Amino acid sequence: MKILGVIAAAVIFLFVVLQARIDLVFPEGLEEIIERTNIPNTVTAIYLETRLYDTIFEVIVFSITALGVTTFFSSLPRSAEGSQQVFGSVTVYSGGLAALSVTLFLYVVLEGHISPGGGFVGGVVLATGIVTYGLTSNFAKANSHYDRFKIKIMENASLLIIFSLVSFIVFFPETHARLLASGEFGEVLSGGLIPVLNILIGIKVYAGAWKMSSEFINRRGTL
Repeated sequence: MKILGVIAAAVIFLFVVLQARIDLVFPEGLEEIIERTNIPNTVTAIYLETRLYDTIFEVIVFSITALGVTTFFSSLPRSAEGSQQVFGSVTVYSGGLAALSVTLFLYVVLEGHISPGGGFVGGVVLATGIVTYGLTSNFAKANSHYDRFKIKIMENASLLIIFSLVSFIVFFPETHARLLASGEFGEVLSGGLIPVLNILIGIKVYAGAWKMSSEFINRRGTL
C-alpha cells in the first residue's frame, strides 16, 4: 500500500511539473538595472548599485556588532589553554574543509557579480571553515593566523577602501557608468567596481565573524 502511495505521488508530481508553464516576467525596472550595471546577477546589481546606501549601513551595523561582541568578551576571563581534545581523522577532514572554504571564498567573491554569491556570503563561508577547523583540530593554530596574516589591518583597510569607493561612485557617477559599460557582459572582469566591493566586503565579514567566534571560544572553550 505504501508503494502504491509513493508511485501515485510520483505520478502526480511528474504530471504537475510537466504541465507547469513558467513565464519569465521581469519586474518593472529590473531590465533597466541589468542594462545599466552590465552584470547578470541582479541581486548583486541591486545591493551594490541601486541600494548601495543600504549595503553600506549593513556593513556599519556588522562592524558595530563585531566591536560590541569583542568589547564585551574582553572583560571576561579566558579559558584554560591546552584542554582541547583532537582526533587524527577529524584533523585531516577539518584541514581539508578549511582549504575548501578558502577556495569557495575566492570563487564566491570573484564571481559574485555573474553568479550566485557575493561578499557577505563569501565572508561567512570562509569564517565557517576556519572556525570549524579551530574547533575540531587546533584552535591555537587557527587563532594565530589572525596576527600572522595581519587580519585586523586588512579588516580596517577594507572598510576604509569600501567607504572611499562608495564616495567615488556617489560623486563621480559618470565615471562609474563608463567602468560598468567597459566590461564584457557575463565575464569575471566586468561590473566596474562591483567585484572589488564584493572582495572587500568578503574580507570585512570574514574578519569580523572570525573575531567574534574566536573571542567566544577563548572565553568559553572549545568543544
